[in-house]
Amino acid sequence: MSTTTLRIDESLRDRISRLAQALSQTPHSFMVEALAQKADEAEWRLGVQGIAQQRDLALQAGEPGVEWHEMKTYLRHRLSDAKGKTKAKRA
Repeated sequence: MSTTTLRIDESLRDRISRLAQALSQTPHSFMVEALAQKADEAEWRLGVQGIAQQRDLALQAGEPGVEWHEMKTYLRHRLSDAKGKTKAKRA
């Protein structure tokens, strides 16, 4: 495992210390966990952007897409299904 030095302002350091203590963690483990979560988020975002670029290139090359009225109907059905599941859980 390598060592890295982070220069952070005192107010952020105090926040990290306070939050880590409240979560029964060391400030070090809190920061490592936060950095891992940020790296996961960045990898996910880059993956989504890559998929979007591929789809855009495919549409520009003439591959068929989904018409807006079809997508709108699909999304409305998904939303109504989700609302039905929420109501069933509350009952």
